[in-house]
Amino acid sequence: MYNLIFSIAGYFIPKNTVIIPNLFGAHHDPAVWTDPCSFRPERFLEGGGGSTTRSLVPFGGGARLCLGESVAKMELFLFTAYLLRDFQFVLPEGEASLPDLRGVASVVLKVKSYKVIARLRPVIDP
Repeated sequence: MYNLIFSIAGYFIPKNTVIIPNLFGAHHDPAVWTDPCSFRPERFLEGGGGSTTRSLVPFGGGARLCLGESVAKMELFLFTAYLLRDFQFVLPEGEASLPDLRGVASVVLKVKSYKVIARLRPVIDP
């Protein structure tokens, strides 16, 4: 076994140190993302993502890369496409504005509770 000393950005990391990457910081870095706190899915469309897609690391990277990344991406795409095809998502009666989507700090960053109505879209006969 080698006794290696690692350095990250000039900081020396002692052997057996547990390092936890700050994914929130990576995904909200204003040097990489234009308006990082806004939901802008068009960033990831062909021609709209540019180099920022390399900065998106929800499945980890390197030796610890999630093996199920490609399957998860396909499943999420299909699940979302079917939901949007079959349902219309609307605010309940009396709700004046969209819910506050800023996260609540916990073990993970989670969204605040809100109500939404999922209405079946009418079936259109060809």
